[in-house]
Amino acid sequence: MKKLVLTINNISEIAGQIVKYLLMALIVVLCYEVVARYFFSRPTNWVLETSKMLMGTFGACGWAYTFLHEGHVRVDVFYSNFSRRTQAWVNVIMSIIFLFPICIILIAAGIRWAAFAWKIGEKMVESSWLPPAAPFRTILVVGFILFTLQSIAKFIQELYYLIRKRELL
Repeated sequence: MKKLVLTINNISEIAGQIVKYLLMALIVVLCYEVVARYFFSRPTNWVLETSKMLMGTFGACGWAYTFLHEGHVRVDVFYSNFSRRTQAWVNVIMSIIFLFPICIILIAAGIRWAAFAWKIGEKMVESSWLPPAAPFRTILVVGFILFTLQSIAKFIQELYYLIRKRELL
């Protein structure tokens, strides 16, 4: 169990470390657009989609990293006052009721969406650039899978705590 959780944690950490550089790429792309538009009166037709794809990739592939480091928003008004055992129960129950079904839906819908995009050669149509949509849709599925793996690792840790009354890691 410990090895599995550590492996998933490492995957999430590596993904987060890789994806963080997309933020720099996003800044460069947006700065390029500002300079081209306002200093040279030559706006681009590719920055809108490129920035959406970078931000979407940054978001989707960063979910697992954020979850690993407990950075997602949580209503802590009550939760922070719970005992560690009660927190573990809440986490396990909410994972079963909400988190895992959402993960399954995201992956299933994402795979269908990406497969359809590959099949028809879908293009992003919000500008005249028309980049292919399939690679971006596939990256979103990868992000959903990474998040699901991290969710499983967190679930194992919480369940371990409830059963053994001590932390796994």
